[in-house]
Amino acid sequence: MKDDIALDWNEVWKRQLALNRSTPGFREGTRLWGDRAGARRYAARSTDHSRRVAWILQNLNISPGDRVLDIGSGPGTLALPLARAGARVTAIDPAEGMLAELREATLREGIDTITTIHSPWEEIDPARDLAPPYDRVVASFSLTIPDIRPALAIMDAVAAKSGSVHIYWFADEPPWEQRYITLWEDLHGAPYHPRPKADCLFNILYSMGIYANVQMHPIEENVLFLTAEEAVDHFAPRMGVETAEQREILREYLREHLIPQDGGFALPGRSTYAAIWWQK
Repeated sequence: MKDDIALDWNEVWKRQLALNRSTPGFREGTRLWGDRAGARRYAARSTDHSRRVAWILQNLNISPGDRVLDIGSGPGTLALPLARAGARVTAIDPAEGMLAELREATLREGIDTITTIHSPWEEIDPARDLAPPYDRVVASFSLTIPDIRPALAIMDAVAAKSGSVHIYWFADEPPWEQRYITLWEDLHGAPYHPRPKADCLFNILYSMGIYANVQMHPIEENVLFLTAEEAVDHFAPRMGVETAEQREILREYLREHLIPQDGGFALPGRSTYAAIWWQK
C-alpha cells in the first residue's frame, strides 16, 4: 500500500486565492479602498460590524498598557476601540486611504496611542518596521496574502512569550460572497470564485506545529439603507458595476431582496466565522 501523501494546505490556499483573484471584474484591498472616498464609505459602514467587534474585544481581553499589533486595520474598526480600552496599537494596512481615515479619527478623538504603518503584511520586515514583542497580534478578516504560511510564522514570531495571536476569518461564504456567487455571472459573464476559508488556515497552522483553538460564531448581518438607490450605490463598486445594464441587474436583485425597515431598507444575511487563536 502506498503511503498517503499529506495535503499541502498552503498550496490549497494559494490556488483558491489565485482563482478568487482571477474572477473578472473583481476588486479588493487597495484597488477598492485605496482612495480616500472608498475608505470613507467603508468607515461610515463600520458600525454595521458593532456586535462582532464587541465580541472580539471581549475575546482579546485587553489590559491598559497592552501592546497590540493590528494587521489589516482598515479605518480603525478594531484599533480605535482597542486604544479606547487602554492599548497601545500598531495599525498596519496596505491602503493609504484607510489609514488616512484612521489618523483623522485619532485626531478627532484626541487618541495618541495608535501608530500607523502603510504596507502589506507580506512586505513587513519585523526588524526594520516593527518593535516586537506584542501582547496581542490580531488579523481580523484581513489575510488576503497568497503565501500565507510565512505570514503566519511572522505573526507568531512577533508575539510576546506570554502573548497570543488571534485570527478572525470566514468559515463559509459571508453574505457579500453569497451575493457575488448569485450575481457575478449575470454581471460579468463568468462565475465568482470564493476565497479560501478557515479550514485552510487551521490546517496550515497545524502543519507548522501550532495547535490553535477554534471557535465558530454566527455573522448576523443587517445592512441598512435610506433608499433602494443608496443600496445600488453601495454595492456597485464592490461588484465591479460600470455599465447601465450591469447597474440594472444589480438594482433588480436588490428590489427582490431588500426589506422595508424603519422608513428605509435592510438587506439581511447570515454566515459563520472562525476565531482562531493560540497562546505563545
